[in-house]
Amino acid sequence: MAAGLMCLMMSSAQASEPRVLAAGSLRLAVTELLETYESERGVAFGSLFGPSGKLRELIENGEPFTMFLSASKKHTDALLDQGLVRGSEPFTRNALCLMVAPGMMVEPDDVVDVMLDPAVRLGTSTPKADPSGDYTWEMFRRIDEQRPGAFDKLDAKALKLTGGQVDRARKGLPYPDVFKENEADVFVSYCTNAVATAGEVDGLTYVRIPERINVAAQYGMALAPGAGVESQGLAAFIRGQRGREILARYGFQ
Repeated sequence: MAAGLMCLMMSSAQASEPRVLAAGSLRLAVTELLETYESERGVAFGSLFGPSGKLRELIENGEPFTMFLSASKKHTDALLDQGLVRGSEPFTRNALCLMVAPGMMVEPDDVVDVMLDPAVRLGTSTPKADPSGDYTWEMFRRIDEQRPGAFDKLDAKALKLTGGQVDRARKGLPYPDVFKENEADVFVSYCTNAVATAGEVDGLTYVRIPERINVAAQYGMALAPGAGVESQGLAAFIRGQRGREILARYGFQ
């Protein structure tokens, strides 16, 4: 009964404006997707970007939306189990990279040693709130399988600098600020974020986490129960060739 009432309330709110809630890592790609779709189809969408776990909490508490694009399919699956979305399907993938502050150089074979170095400040996103943090901690566990004791060291030293909350005022990715404000020497995040950050921070480099310990991120798409033809059309556009091409330009797989 309560779930049905919430769906009814959200459907009423959604009727006024189609609205996409999307993972922060999708900010640049989804912004272009929405602009392209509006230009071609004449339909405008509102948007809100943030950590997928926190966006899921907003949806559970009645945040208006018509589409949810999560950096982890487990969040769209959980909403489906609660009857708060219609369907849950994968639509793109990502992988982990290590961003490296200007003035430092890191080779792929040295990634684990650098992260474990007590003198190196290791930045991460926030696990549970943000899938990027969840994937990072899963990577820590994979490292521990090869180097027993490494998980405890990485868990203790990791600085959870991003992904703790939805920042409604933010207009760009948070990672350039992390390096411009000298908050970390290296930072684990999606490779798409690394590419975008390197474009904004002079001298910043990045290296892909070695495959033996990397964690593939599977993104999930879900529509609200009351989503109309506009949102259904956008979903088809994102899954189609044009949408895949735009996602690929930002490094999504």
